[in-house]
Amino acid sequence: MKSKDNYERLPDSELLIMQIIWQSGDSIGTGNVVKQVCEQKNWSRSTVQVLLTRLEERGFIETKKQGRLKYYAPLILEEDYLKKETKTFLEQFYSSSYKKLIASLVQDQTITENDIEDIIDIIKVAKEGGKNE
Repeated sequence: MKSKDNYERLPDSELLIMQIIWQSGDSIGTGNVVKQVCEQKNWSRSTVQVLLTRLEERGFIETKKQGRLKYYAPLILEEDYLKKETKTFLEQFYSSSYKKLIASLVQDQTITENDIEDIIDIIKVAKEGGKNE
């Protein structure tokens, strides 16, 4: 799968569809995308198809035709998109400060003790130069 760096943030409607495509693991047919979207939203098939076309035009997905059916596969890795979105969020709201972000979560008591322990473990692994899953 290719990955490019010059893409913009997805609107929530397109992000929902991308999440479905990413979760499919490979490629997914229009009917399956519509079915999964309609389980969450009250959208028509044509609305979903318009959003799929937009995602293709923006370079997020590619379309493969098999007979009369269309299948969609991601061109942007989910991990890459999430990294870029996280970085942008951190820059815009916390002046690129992880310390400010964590302090905000702790002060508002929106973070659990388990979350704190997990974060400490992640930081320890990162400090040691390893990777955490």
